[in-house]
Amino acid sequence: MMRTLIAFILLGAIASSHAVTTGGQPPAGARSAAIQAPVKLEAAKAMADDSSGLRKGTLEVVDVAHGSFHVFGQPHTFDVAKVRVFGRDGKAASVYALRRGAAVRFTVDPADATHRRVAVIYLD
Repeated sequence: MMRTLIAFILLGAIASSHAVTTGGQPPAGARSAAIQAPVKLEAAKAMADDSSGLRKGTLEVVDVAHGSFHVFGQPHTFDVAKVRVFGRDGKAASVYALRRGAAVRFTVDPADATHRRVAVIYLD
């Protein structure tokens, strides 16, 4: 009888210890405050934008004279004299190699606040 009682106590202790999580949940008061406070739009945009990474797409519109192109309907600009263009072979190419329908990867200039000015373009 005593062994059964001890077994049930130990089983209860083991089961309750698995239900306790540490380090993943904020305290109850902080959690309710976080749920009630809406995320600000500016903070969400700042978290969603990864300006240091490569962006990928197909050139829909290319205007080398004005230094612009569109990818997924979004306009991007570039300085014809400063932008670096690389071909499929990894060698430097001319900005005039950009053609409508070409698959490209590109990085945006981190100094540009709008994240629309392109710094490097890779032709795929």
